[in-house]
Amino acid sequence: DLLGPLVEACRGDDDSSDDGGDDSSREKERKKGKRKKKQRLRIKVDTDVNAPALAEFVDYNNNLHGNNNTTPKISSLAYITAGTGIGVGLVVNSQPVHGRLHPEGGHVPVQPLEGDEFGGYSWGRGVGIPFEGRNTVEGLGCTVALTERYGQMLLMEEDERDRAGGGTGIITTSSSGSRGNNKADATDSTGATDATIAIDRSILATLPNDHHIWDHAANALANLCTTLLLTLSIERIVLGGGLMNCAGLLEKIHLRTAQLVNGYLDLPAVEDMGDALIVTSRYGGDAGLMGTIALAKMALLEEEDEDDGLEEEDDVRVKEERRRQQQAMKRAAFNTGLWNGVLVGAIGAGLVCKYCL
Repeated sequence: DLLGPLVEACRGDDDSSDDGGDDSSREKERKKGKRKKKQRLRIKVDTDVNAPALAEFVDYNNNLHGNNNTTPKISSLAYITAGTGIGVGLVVNSQPVHGRLHPEGGHVPVQPLEGDEFGGYSWGRGVGIPFEGRNTVEGLGCTVALTERYGQMLLMEEDERDRAGGGTGIITTSSSGSRGNNKADATDSTGATDATIAIDRSILATLPNDHHIWDHAANALANLCTTLLLTLSIERIVLGGGLMNCAGLLEKIHLRTAQLVNGYLDLPAVEDMGDALIVTSRYGGDAGLMGTIALAKMALLEEEDEDDGLEEEDDVRVKEERRRQQQAMKRAAFNTGLWNGVLVGAIGAGLVCKYCL
């Protein structure tokens, strides 16, 4: 139970053990508008991508309203984080998407670039990853996949030099199979390990912005954007995560998305996508933190709405009780008047009989 201790820690003082009255007495107290609030925190839990999606969604619509902008508010937004893995958070109909499971858009298949034989990262092999990570967004576009692809490029380059007679060894890539551990080993022609070249994910930051690696990253993310546009008719896509620190990657994603959509949807011009459709997170590395704040605000607003609903419910009960009391008073007045009329009539009839007959 992972959430149980968190829930208990957030509850604060709990008066549920108070035996000051039975359920009926507490219900009567609530009906009278004297319901005692328990001193506990309302909590809301969501994924580390749904929360930033909610923050970006609320912020965008609030900015439109605050600037008296005539642009209509959006009802849907996708937040994509691209880093060690690729995750997708969704807000649809102004609410975070949950359903059968939280969204796992990073595992949808993509169309690789022409001639690409990489296939996918090693994490997908036999560990319950959809499509075994072959030609998926994450399998081609996350930093693990890009690092392994770079290792293959080094291997091919060294192999070509070796065949030309200028190489002294072969660089091979290896992975421990556990997430977060990717290395390349330099091995001499006899098979003995001569040295270990650390090809961890940090090497991507040293690659130039025009390196072919970024074309594969842009293609994977553009495929994901296209899928979201076609399946959810998503109105805004926000990209975050460490991979987006690569200058020029966003523009590559815009161009490739337009190519994949192929005129089927009425999209902004490629040069305008960065303002109107596919953008980077305004929160940068604080997107997750801002997401938790957005969740807290949502929880607070829900609590206020609940309290307002209870007050309205109490008002309805008070009005209904007052109506019943008024009806009872009318019935009592009618019955009293009826019997008074009968009595007066009987006395009048008696007098007539006595003096007139």
